[in-house]
Amino acid sequence: METKENEIQEYERKNTGNRPDKAVDAKEIDLTDKVKNVIRFGLVGMLAIGLIVSGIVWSMKANSGEVVTNDAKVASVMVGVRSKTAGTITEILVEDGQEVEAGTIVARLKVDVTEEQIKQLENTVELSKANLEQVKKGTVVTVAAPAPAASYQAGGNSAEIAGLQRRLDRMNQLLEMGAVSITERDAAAAALAEARAAAVPVAPSAPATTTRIEPASPEAIKNAELAVKQAEMALQAAKTSAQSTEIVANVSGTVFLGDISVDSEVKPGQVIMRIGDATSLWVEAYLPMEKQESARLGQLVSYKIDGKQYKGTVTDIVVPEEKAEGEQPVATEGAAEEQDSDVPKKITVKISIPVEEIANIKPEQRAEVTFE
Repeated sequence: METKENEIQEYERKNTGNRPDKAVDAKEIDLTDKVKNVIRFGLVGMLAIGLIVSGIVWSMKANSGEVVTNDAKVASVMVGVRSKTAGTITEILVEDGQEVEAGTIVARLKVDVTEEQIKQLENTVELSKANLEQVKKGTVVTVAAPAPAASYQAGGNSAEIAGLQRRLDRMNQLLEMGAVSITERDAAAAALAEARAAAVPVAPSAPATTTRIEPASPEAIKNAELAVKQAEMALQAAKTSAQSTEIVANVSGTVFLGDISVDSEVKPGQVIMRIGDATSLWVEAYLPMEKQESARLGQLVSYKIDGKQYKGTVTDIVVPEEKAEGEQPVATEGAAEEQDSDVPKKITVKISIPVEEIANIKPEQRAEVTFE
């Protein structure tokens, strides 16, 4: 009996691993280990694959000669919005970067022209016109009349003196003919002198004057006409200034405000702000000097703006000029400040934008350009 029980116990010991519950536990342990291994080695494998793909892409780009730059933006023709008159800015109706249409009111002015000033200019115009008419008529000139001959009042008889003068004249003629002697001629001269000595001279009256019209020279007429035109222009400018309280955008595009603000004093013709012309856009990319050979005129390049892909051609390449030793930079209006000599210079590449895409692109947007 004891032998039989020992055999049974030995059988159960040998077959314990075949029980259903023990089998299930073993399978669960085996599957968990496998999942852990798959996750562990799968992540490492994916990372390795990503590195390999990136290396392949980089190698393909390097071998294909592509040059990619993010140093690029949409550029445009900047049009200045100018004040027509002097005044003070009272309102600025747009913000920096705002899109506007041509004709939009962008600012308002308080002008400096008064009604009194306009009246004074109107009087100046009238006086200038009257002066022109007078000049055309000519200048009145006053001249003196010929002075009358001296007259005498003889102790009585001026007619006697006249007779003696005629007798002396006749005696001179006869002397030349030999009809009388010198003694007779001298006696006639002595008689005339004696009569004049006895006469009292009459003081001549004040010389008479006369007037005449002196025609104006062409130069004088021209100057008078010019004075009229200048007076009329000044009056018109004043009237225009009085009405020009609104400043409007002259083109459609993006607004770029400068230093002008409310209460700023402005002069006639002064630029209030600038507008990037929406009808004239291009992409401007900047490349290091050593990449200059990557761009060439007429080259077809691709670029991205806000994630959208475009293509255009290189229309211009601007290479910075090398300054001679000791040469000073020439300051130009609107030019950026001179870069430090240690900053590497870059070339500027201008790239066209498809006409049908201009409406979707705005000035100053950033771009990524690929030179293939």
